Amino acid sequence: MVAGAAPTPGKPAGSARTVRAVVHAVQLLRRLAQSTAPSPLGELAESVGLSKPATFNLLKTLELEGLVGKDDDARYRLGWGVYELGSAVVRGADLTRVGRSHLDHLAEVTGEATLLAIIDDSTVLYIDRGQADDSFAMVANVGRRSPLHTNASGKVLLAWKDEAFLDAYLSTTTLERRTARTITDPDVLRAELTKVRQQGFATCVQEQEEGLSSISVPVVGHTGEAVAALTVAAPSPRINDGSMPEIRDLLLSAATEMSVRLGGPAA
Repeated sequence: MVAGAAPTPGKPAGSARTVRAVVHAVQLLRRLAQSTAPSPLGELAESVGLSKPATFNLLKTLELEGLVGKDDDARYRLGWGVYELGSAVVRGADLTRVGRSHLDHLAEVTGEATLLAIIDDSTVLYIDRGQADDSFAMVANVGRRSPLHTNASGKVLLAWKDEAFLDAYLSTTTLERRTARTITDPDVLRAELTKVRQQGFATCVQEQEEGLSSISVPVVGHTGEAVAALTVAAPSPRINDGSMPEIRDLLLSAATEMSVRLGGPAA
């Protein structure tokens, strides 16, 4: 058996195993969630069946990660990091609920495909989609992922991230080439993201798929960060200098309405 691991209850040997430290950490968080007042170390240790030193080490780790707080009397409570994580889950559910009608409306008035996407594990994750007809197909679909640098959705999501996130992304990610137009130079991508932030929208001209282009705008949350990207995608001849301004304005209007409903700014 792997050190620090235990069989998952109710599962046969050889199936997925749990990590004891993580189980105990979750138990501590749940115990704190049930408490109406900050809890002392000894009480928490007893509740999860651990020694005080072991419990202290777990709580200290959770405290450093922002999930637990400690008052002047060395009593523990949940930290704001738990609220942040919970809000992300609720926000994800709210996004699809709020975005559904806008996706359908945009698809109807433009005649093109519409996408709602978020950042997940440093990739674009498409969480919902609309399309007026089946006149064309594309890789992007609900549940599919794409690199952040190859498409309009990803550019928007990156452009509204802080410099620390972008630095970490570029230092750990190879900018893979998908087509001859894909941006693979980090400096060029930085310049492109600056432009995206300044103009308020991003475009992709055959950078992820040959023959497919898109335009995307941010759905901004209460912190000013883009919680999602709202996108219209179509065969490249249909997203051009003539059609782009109208599509952009439709997207911006829909994204603003979504932002307000999600607690973000009105403009």
